Amino acid sequence: MKKNNVILIIIVAISSVALAYCGLGVSSGILAATQAHQMPIEVQFIDKDIDLEKGIFPEIWEPIHPIDIEMEYQVMVLPWGKSLINPVTVKSFHNGKEIYFYMSWKDDTEDRIIGTSRFSDAAAIMFPIGNNVQNSTIMMGFMGNGSNIWQWKASQDNEYWLNETSKIEAYSDYYYPFEDNETLAVSKAAPGSAVNDLMVIRVGTLTPKPAQNVQGRGIWDNGTWQVVFKRSLDIADPEQDADFNTLTRVAFAVWNGANGDRGGRKSIAHDWTALDIIPVGGTK
Repeated sequence: MKKNNVILIIIVAISSVALAYCGLGVSSGILAATQAHQMPIEVQFIDKDIDLEKGIFPEIWEPIHPIDIEMEYQVMVLPWGKSLINPVTVKSFHNGKEIYFYMSWKDDTEDRIIGTSRFSDAAAIMFPIGNNVQNSTIMMGFMGNGSNIWQWKASQDNEYWLNETSKIEAYSDYYYPFEDNETLAVSKAAPGSAVNDLMVIRVGTLTPKPAQNVQGRGIWDNGTWQVVFKRSLDIADPEQDADFNTLTRVAFAVWNGANGDRGGRKSIAHDWTALDIIPVGGTK
């Protein structure tokens, strides 16, 4: 009996060490370094402008080479994801003044209305902040200098572009990710964009920036979401704004409201994806 107990203790000890090593690897970036097999996103110069009030202009995006981003369940912190959206198609370009990102993915339902046990579809792009950024886990900027997150919500898109609001006074959002419904009711202010421009340092620190500088619009058609993000290449605050003069990588996340996704329940990019921004007049 004592021998069996010793063996059990040894097994538990070895498992604990293995888990600790794995966790250290994730937090230090060993398991989250950009993988060589993922093609980089090439941000070409195109002398075009997209007026989101008029639409997302599919004809501009059509000739741009797409990159399929491999997604996986978010299982690094609770609550874990329940559904998986994979892959997410990404494109990007800039016109020397603004930069644009396009995300597209399959979704059988268009979830724009939120309420009790009803959640919004959403998508987000995350950019690490600062110079000489070390490899770190993509989980909410953890163990780094922080990250700038652009989060588009279908419900917010509905309010901003279509002037359609939910009929409930309080609503569930991503600032309280562990609850099925809002635990602290918040009043709804009219959104200034369909995208929330956010700053995060680690899990639990997601905060709206004082200046909301990102615009976006999403179109759902025949089982597919297409979402376009737009921001000036100029930065107002180098400590909080993604700086595309120095950025070399990016990460993505999507939420399927019909499957109960919200907060940590989401599909996230398997890893960072390299970002290659071609300057005006530059070549591939």
